[in-house]
Amino acid sequence: MELKEIISQVFGIFGFIIIVYSFQCKKNRNFFLMQGIGSLMFVVNFLLIDAYAGALFNLTNLVRGVLFSQNAKRAWKLTLTEILYTVCFAFSVYLTWGDWFGIFIAALPYVTLLAMTVLMWLGNGKHIRIFQFFMMSPAWIVHNCINFSLGGIICETFNMISVVVSFLRYGVKGLENSNIK
Repeated sequence: MELKEIISQVFGIFGFIIIVYSFQCKKNRNFFLMQGIGSLMFVVNFLLIDAYAGALFNLTNLVRGVLFSQNAKRAWKLTLTEILYTVCFAFSVYLTWGDWFGIFIAALPYVTLLAMTVLMWLGNGKHIRIFQFFMMSPAWIVHNCINFSLGGIICETFNMISVVVSFLRYGVKGLENSNIK
C-alpha cells in the first residue's frame, strides 16, 4: 500500500471516529456539527482515493450539517442542500462520463442522500433510522467497498448496528414521533 493510500485510510478512520462520537451529543446542533466534521474527514479520504463523487457528497454533507445545526426549520435549507447534491452528482457524472459503472456507483449515494436529507429535515427519528438501515448505509457500503474506503465501510456498518441498538433500546413505538438522532 502506498503512502497516499495509507494517509487516505487514516482520514477515513478519523471520519468514522468523529461520526461515532457524534452519537454522544445531546443537542441536535452539536450532532449535526460533528457529523459535518466527520464528513470533512471523508472528503479528504475520498479525494485521496480518487472517489470524487464520495468527496463531493461529503462536502455537501458538511454544508448540510452546518445548515441543519441551526434549529430554524427553513425550506430554503432543504432546497439548497438538494440542489448542491444534484450539482455534485452532475459533476461526478461529467468526471466519469462513459464509465457507466462509475456513474451507477455515484448514483447510489446520490439518490439516498436526497431522500435522507428530506427525512432529516422532517426530523422523524423512526423514519431516519429505517431509511438508514435499509437504504442509506447499504448504498454507501457498496460505494465504499468499490472505492476501498476502510473508514467508510466501518462507519456505515456501525451506523447499521446503531439503528438496531436504537430500536432495541427504544422500540419502534418509542421512536414514533421522536427527534432522537
